[in-house]
Amino acid sequence: MENEKQNNQVSQSDNLVEETFSVEGMTCAGCANSVQKSLSKLEGVKSAEVNLAGASATVAYDPDAVTPARMQQAVEGIGFKLEKKESGDIPKPNRSGGCCC
Repeated sequence: MENEKQNNQVSQSDNLVEETFSVEGMTCAGCANSVQKSLSKLEGVKSAEVNLAGASATVAYDPDAVTPARMQQAVEGIGFKLEKKESGDIPKPNRSGGCCC
């Protein structure tokens, strides 16, 4: 049986898509919290989990209500870069930017 926990996964309930994005520029837990809040407050986002060590964000969302481009815009608006991860990508944390605190 193939691994069903892929980066891009369509949920059988609520027409949700779960997708993992890379996040550049996070340097501390405060940065990760800011990214999580900016994603979570978007209409259509059911959940957002941000991993500082992995420089990533996993978002469950309704594609009819919000797009990845809108999520990128929200995250870039607070000073970070959100990019769609391709399946099998190894996260490369980029902590070269300034901290949010």
